[in-house]
Amino acid sequence: MKITMNEFKDRIENGDFNQTSLDVSKDDLLQEDLWSINKASEQLKKDLDAGKLSQVMIHVVDAEFPIDFYLESDIINLPFDDAKKVIHFFEDNQEVETKVYLSTRCDELNASKFHIDHISDGDVTEAQAKNAMAIMRGNYETSLENMNKKDEAEKEAK
Repeated sequence: MKITMNEFKDRIENGDFNQTSLDVSKDDLLQEDLWSINKASEQLKKDLDAGKLSQVMIHVVDAEFPIDFYLESDIINLPFDDAKKVIHFFEDNQEVETKVYLSTRCDELNASKFHIDHISDGDVTEAQAKNAMAIMRGNYETSLENMNKKDEAEKEAK
């Protein structure tokens, strides 16, 4: 979907985008079951076809720590929360094409508690869906490893 930078920024800042959420199990994530990413991709496509921006949150319900993934129709690799920053990357009223990004939010992931990946320039293909699931699994496993290291360090400190 084509959109101007200004319209994108305004829509996001005003909450004028579709938000959907899905719950997944840790097993689905670890087995890289594509149902959630496919459903999220279908929702993004449906919203974009209707001229709407979209964000689909995928929440892992039974993880050892809070972790959420967001599939977003975006114009740059910034989460919707940082939409005001797009002015630094585009000219006023510059028309751009939306892309699909996957962001991970988890306190255990890294120092920024966040990671974003470009998934697709258009509709998400099966190969891109598999890649997105592999990223999700990898970010979960990294977060779990970091949490375990932190727990071990705290035990040793006592």
